[in-house]
Amino acid sequence: MKINLSVRGAELDAAQYVRVNLCFDKPSALFAEGTAITPGDNGSLNLYLEEGEFKALQKAGRTIANFGLFNVDLNTAAPLSVKDMLFFVIGMYDGRTDIKAAFNASEEDVKQARLLAEFITEIRDLANSQARLSTPLHLIEDLSALCQKACALAGRGQVKSTVIKRGDAGFEAFTGLNAVGAGSCNAPAMGMIEFLPEGCTADAPLSYALVGKGITFDSGGYDLKPPKFMASMRTDKTGAVSMAGVLALSIVLGLDKHVKCYLPCTENLVSGSSMLPGDIYTYSNGVSVEINNTDAEGRLILADGLLQAKADGAQAIIDAATLTGAAKVAVGRDITAVLTPSNQLPKLLTELFAYNEEELWPLPMRPYHKRHLKSSRADMSNAGSGEGAPGASTAAAFLQAFVDKDTPWLHFDLSSAYMAEPSPYYAGGMSTAAGVYSLAQYLLKA
Repeated sequence: MKINLSVRGAELDAAQYVRVNLCFDKPSALFAEGTAITPGDNGSLNLYLEEGEFKALQKAGRTIANFGLFNVDLNTAAPLSVKDMLFFVIGMYDGRTDIKAAFNASEEDVKQARLLAEFITEIRDLANSQARLSTPLHLIEDLSALCQKACALAGRGQVKSTVIKRGDAGFEAFTGLNAVGAGSCNAPAMGMIEFLPEGCTADAPLSYALVGKGITFDSGGYDLKPPKFMASMRTDKTGAVSMAGVLALSIVLGLDKHVKCYLPCTENLVSGSSMLPGDIYTYSNGVSVEINNTDAEGRLILADGLLQAKADGAQAIIDAATLTGAAKVAVGRDITAVLTPSNQLPKLLTELFAYNEEELWPLPMRPYHKRHLKSSRADMSNAGSGEGAPGASTAAAFLQAFVDKDTPWLHFDLSSAYMAEPSPYYAGGMSTAAGVYSLAQYLLKA
């Protein structure tokens, strides 16, 4: 799909746009309470929102798209910011229809909004792409190309990509990828995308490591998912797509830090060679793990990325994954869950998410959560057990075994990655890229 954004003005071809007047009063009493759109003057439409309404511009975009309008001349009393235009387009996106919108804004701001919207749209398209095409190696290739494109547009620094796949020297060190990928004919792989700003060499300290879960399709393995849960499992790669997207967007915005993105990617399928319940695997840091649920596979491959980030000397780590259904139960699909060992989020992070009206909610990490990972045959099991085991916190406790206690670490459980049903802000059946823009800004400014 294409995105064409322009500045409102006399040169605008009115025949190609529907004028929509954004209103913050109430429609005439002739209309029913809650009416969103009414006829305006000269063939225009009036779109009503409440003054100060949460995510107002994103809601406006979704409301307009719900009426089948994708060529819009948006008439606002005051000029719009880059953020407002970006989230208006995010609301309009349905994964299929081209978007054409004109705004009351400067040419420079419209150009920036168009660029960011194109990148976020590509991120959403990749996260929602069919598993038959987005196999592990193809996904890494596409995400590397996304970051290369960002670097070319920025005109500074360089992006280097490395892929270590099954059969390559060094791949045996990735315990989780070997285990989870054993049942697939498509080779599992560790992709690494590194951004080197001007004057930075590969041996310079690594400011940030971004680690993303790239399960390109998740059947659940021998703990097979029911069909209703398997239907959207093409999106189980959203962690990898999001982390590469964060890197790409931050490069476009002016990143000047040495950052490396780790993309453990594989399918989780059923075959004669698949990982089995009761298997035990030992990671390079000596931690042994008993498999008590083959559908708790994402944490196994994230551990590979976290250990590689540690080996590369990352000064701080951010990981993202569609890791647990428990996170969605806890906060719903409208909010992104985040966990960190200190249980104190960086002030800048919360400020950026609040400014962009992207909702973020911390879930707890406590030492006692590790008791739910007990195994009689290994250091720990890969999935929580016991009465009242909190799924998201227990998964984070598993990952903590692969991160140094002195390394700042944020773990995003992407409860808001996919909108199964329509919401006021997103089309249904769509990947959202929620939080990617705010995280890119955080990476830039932290």
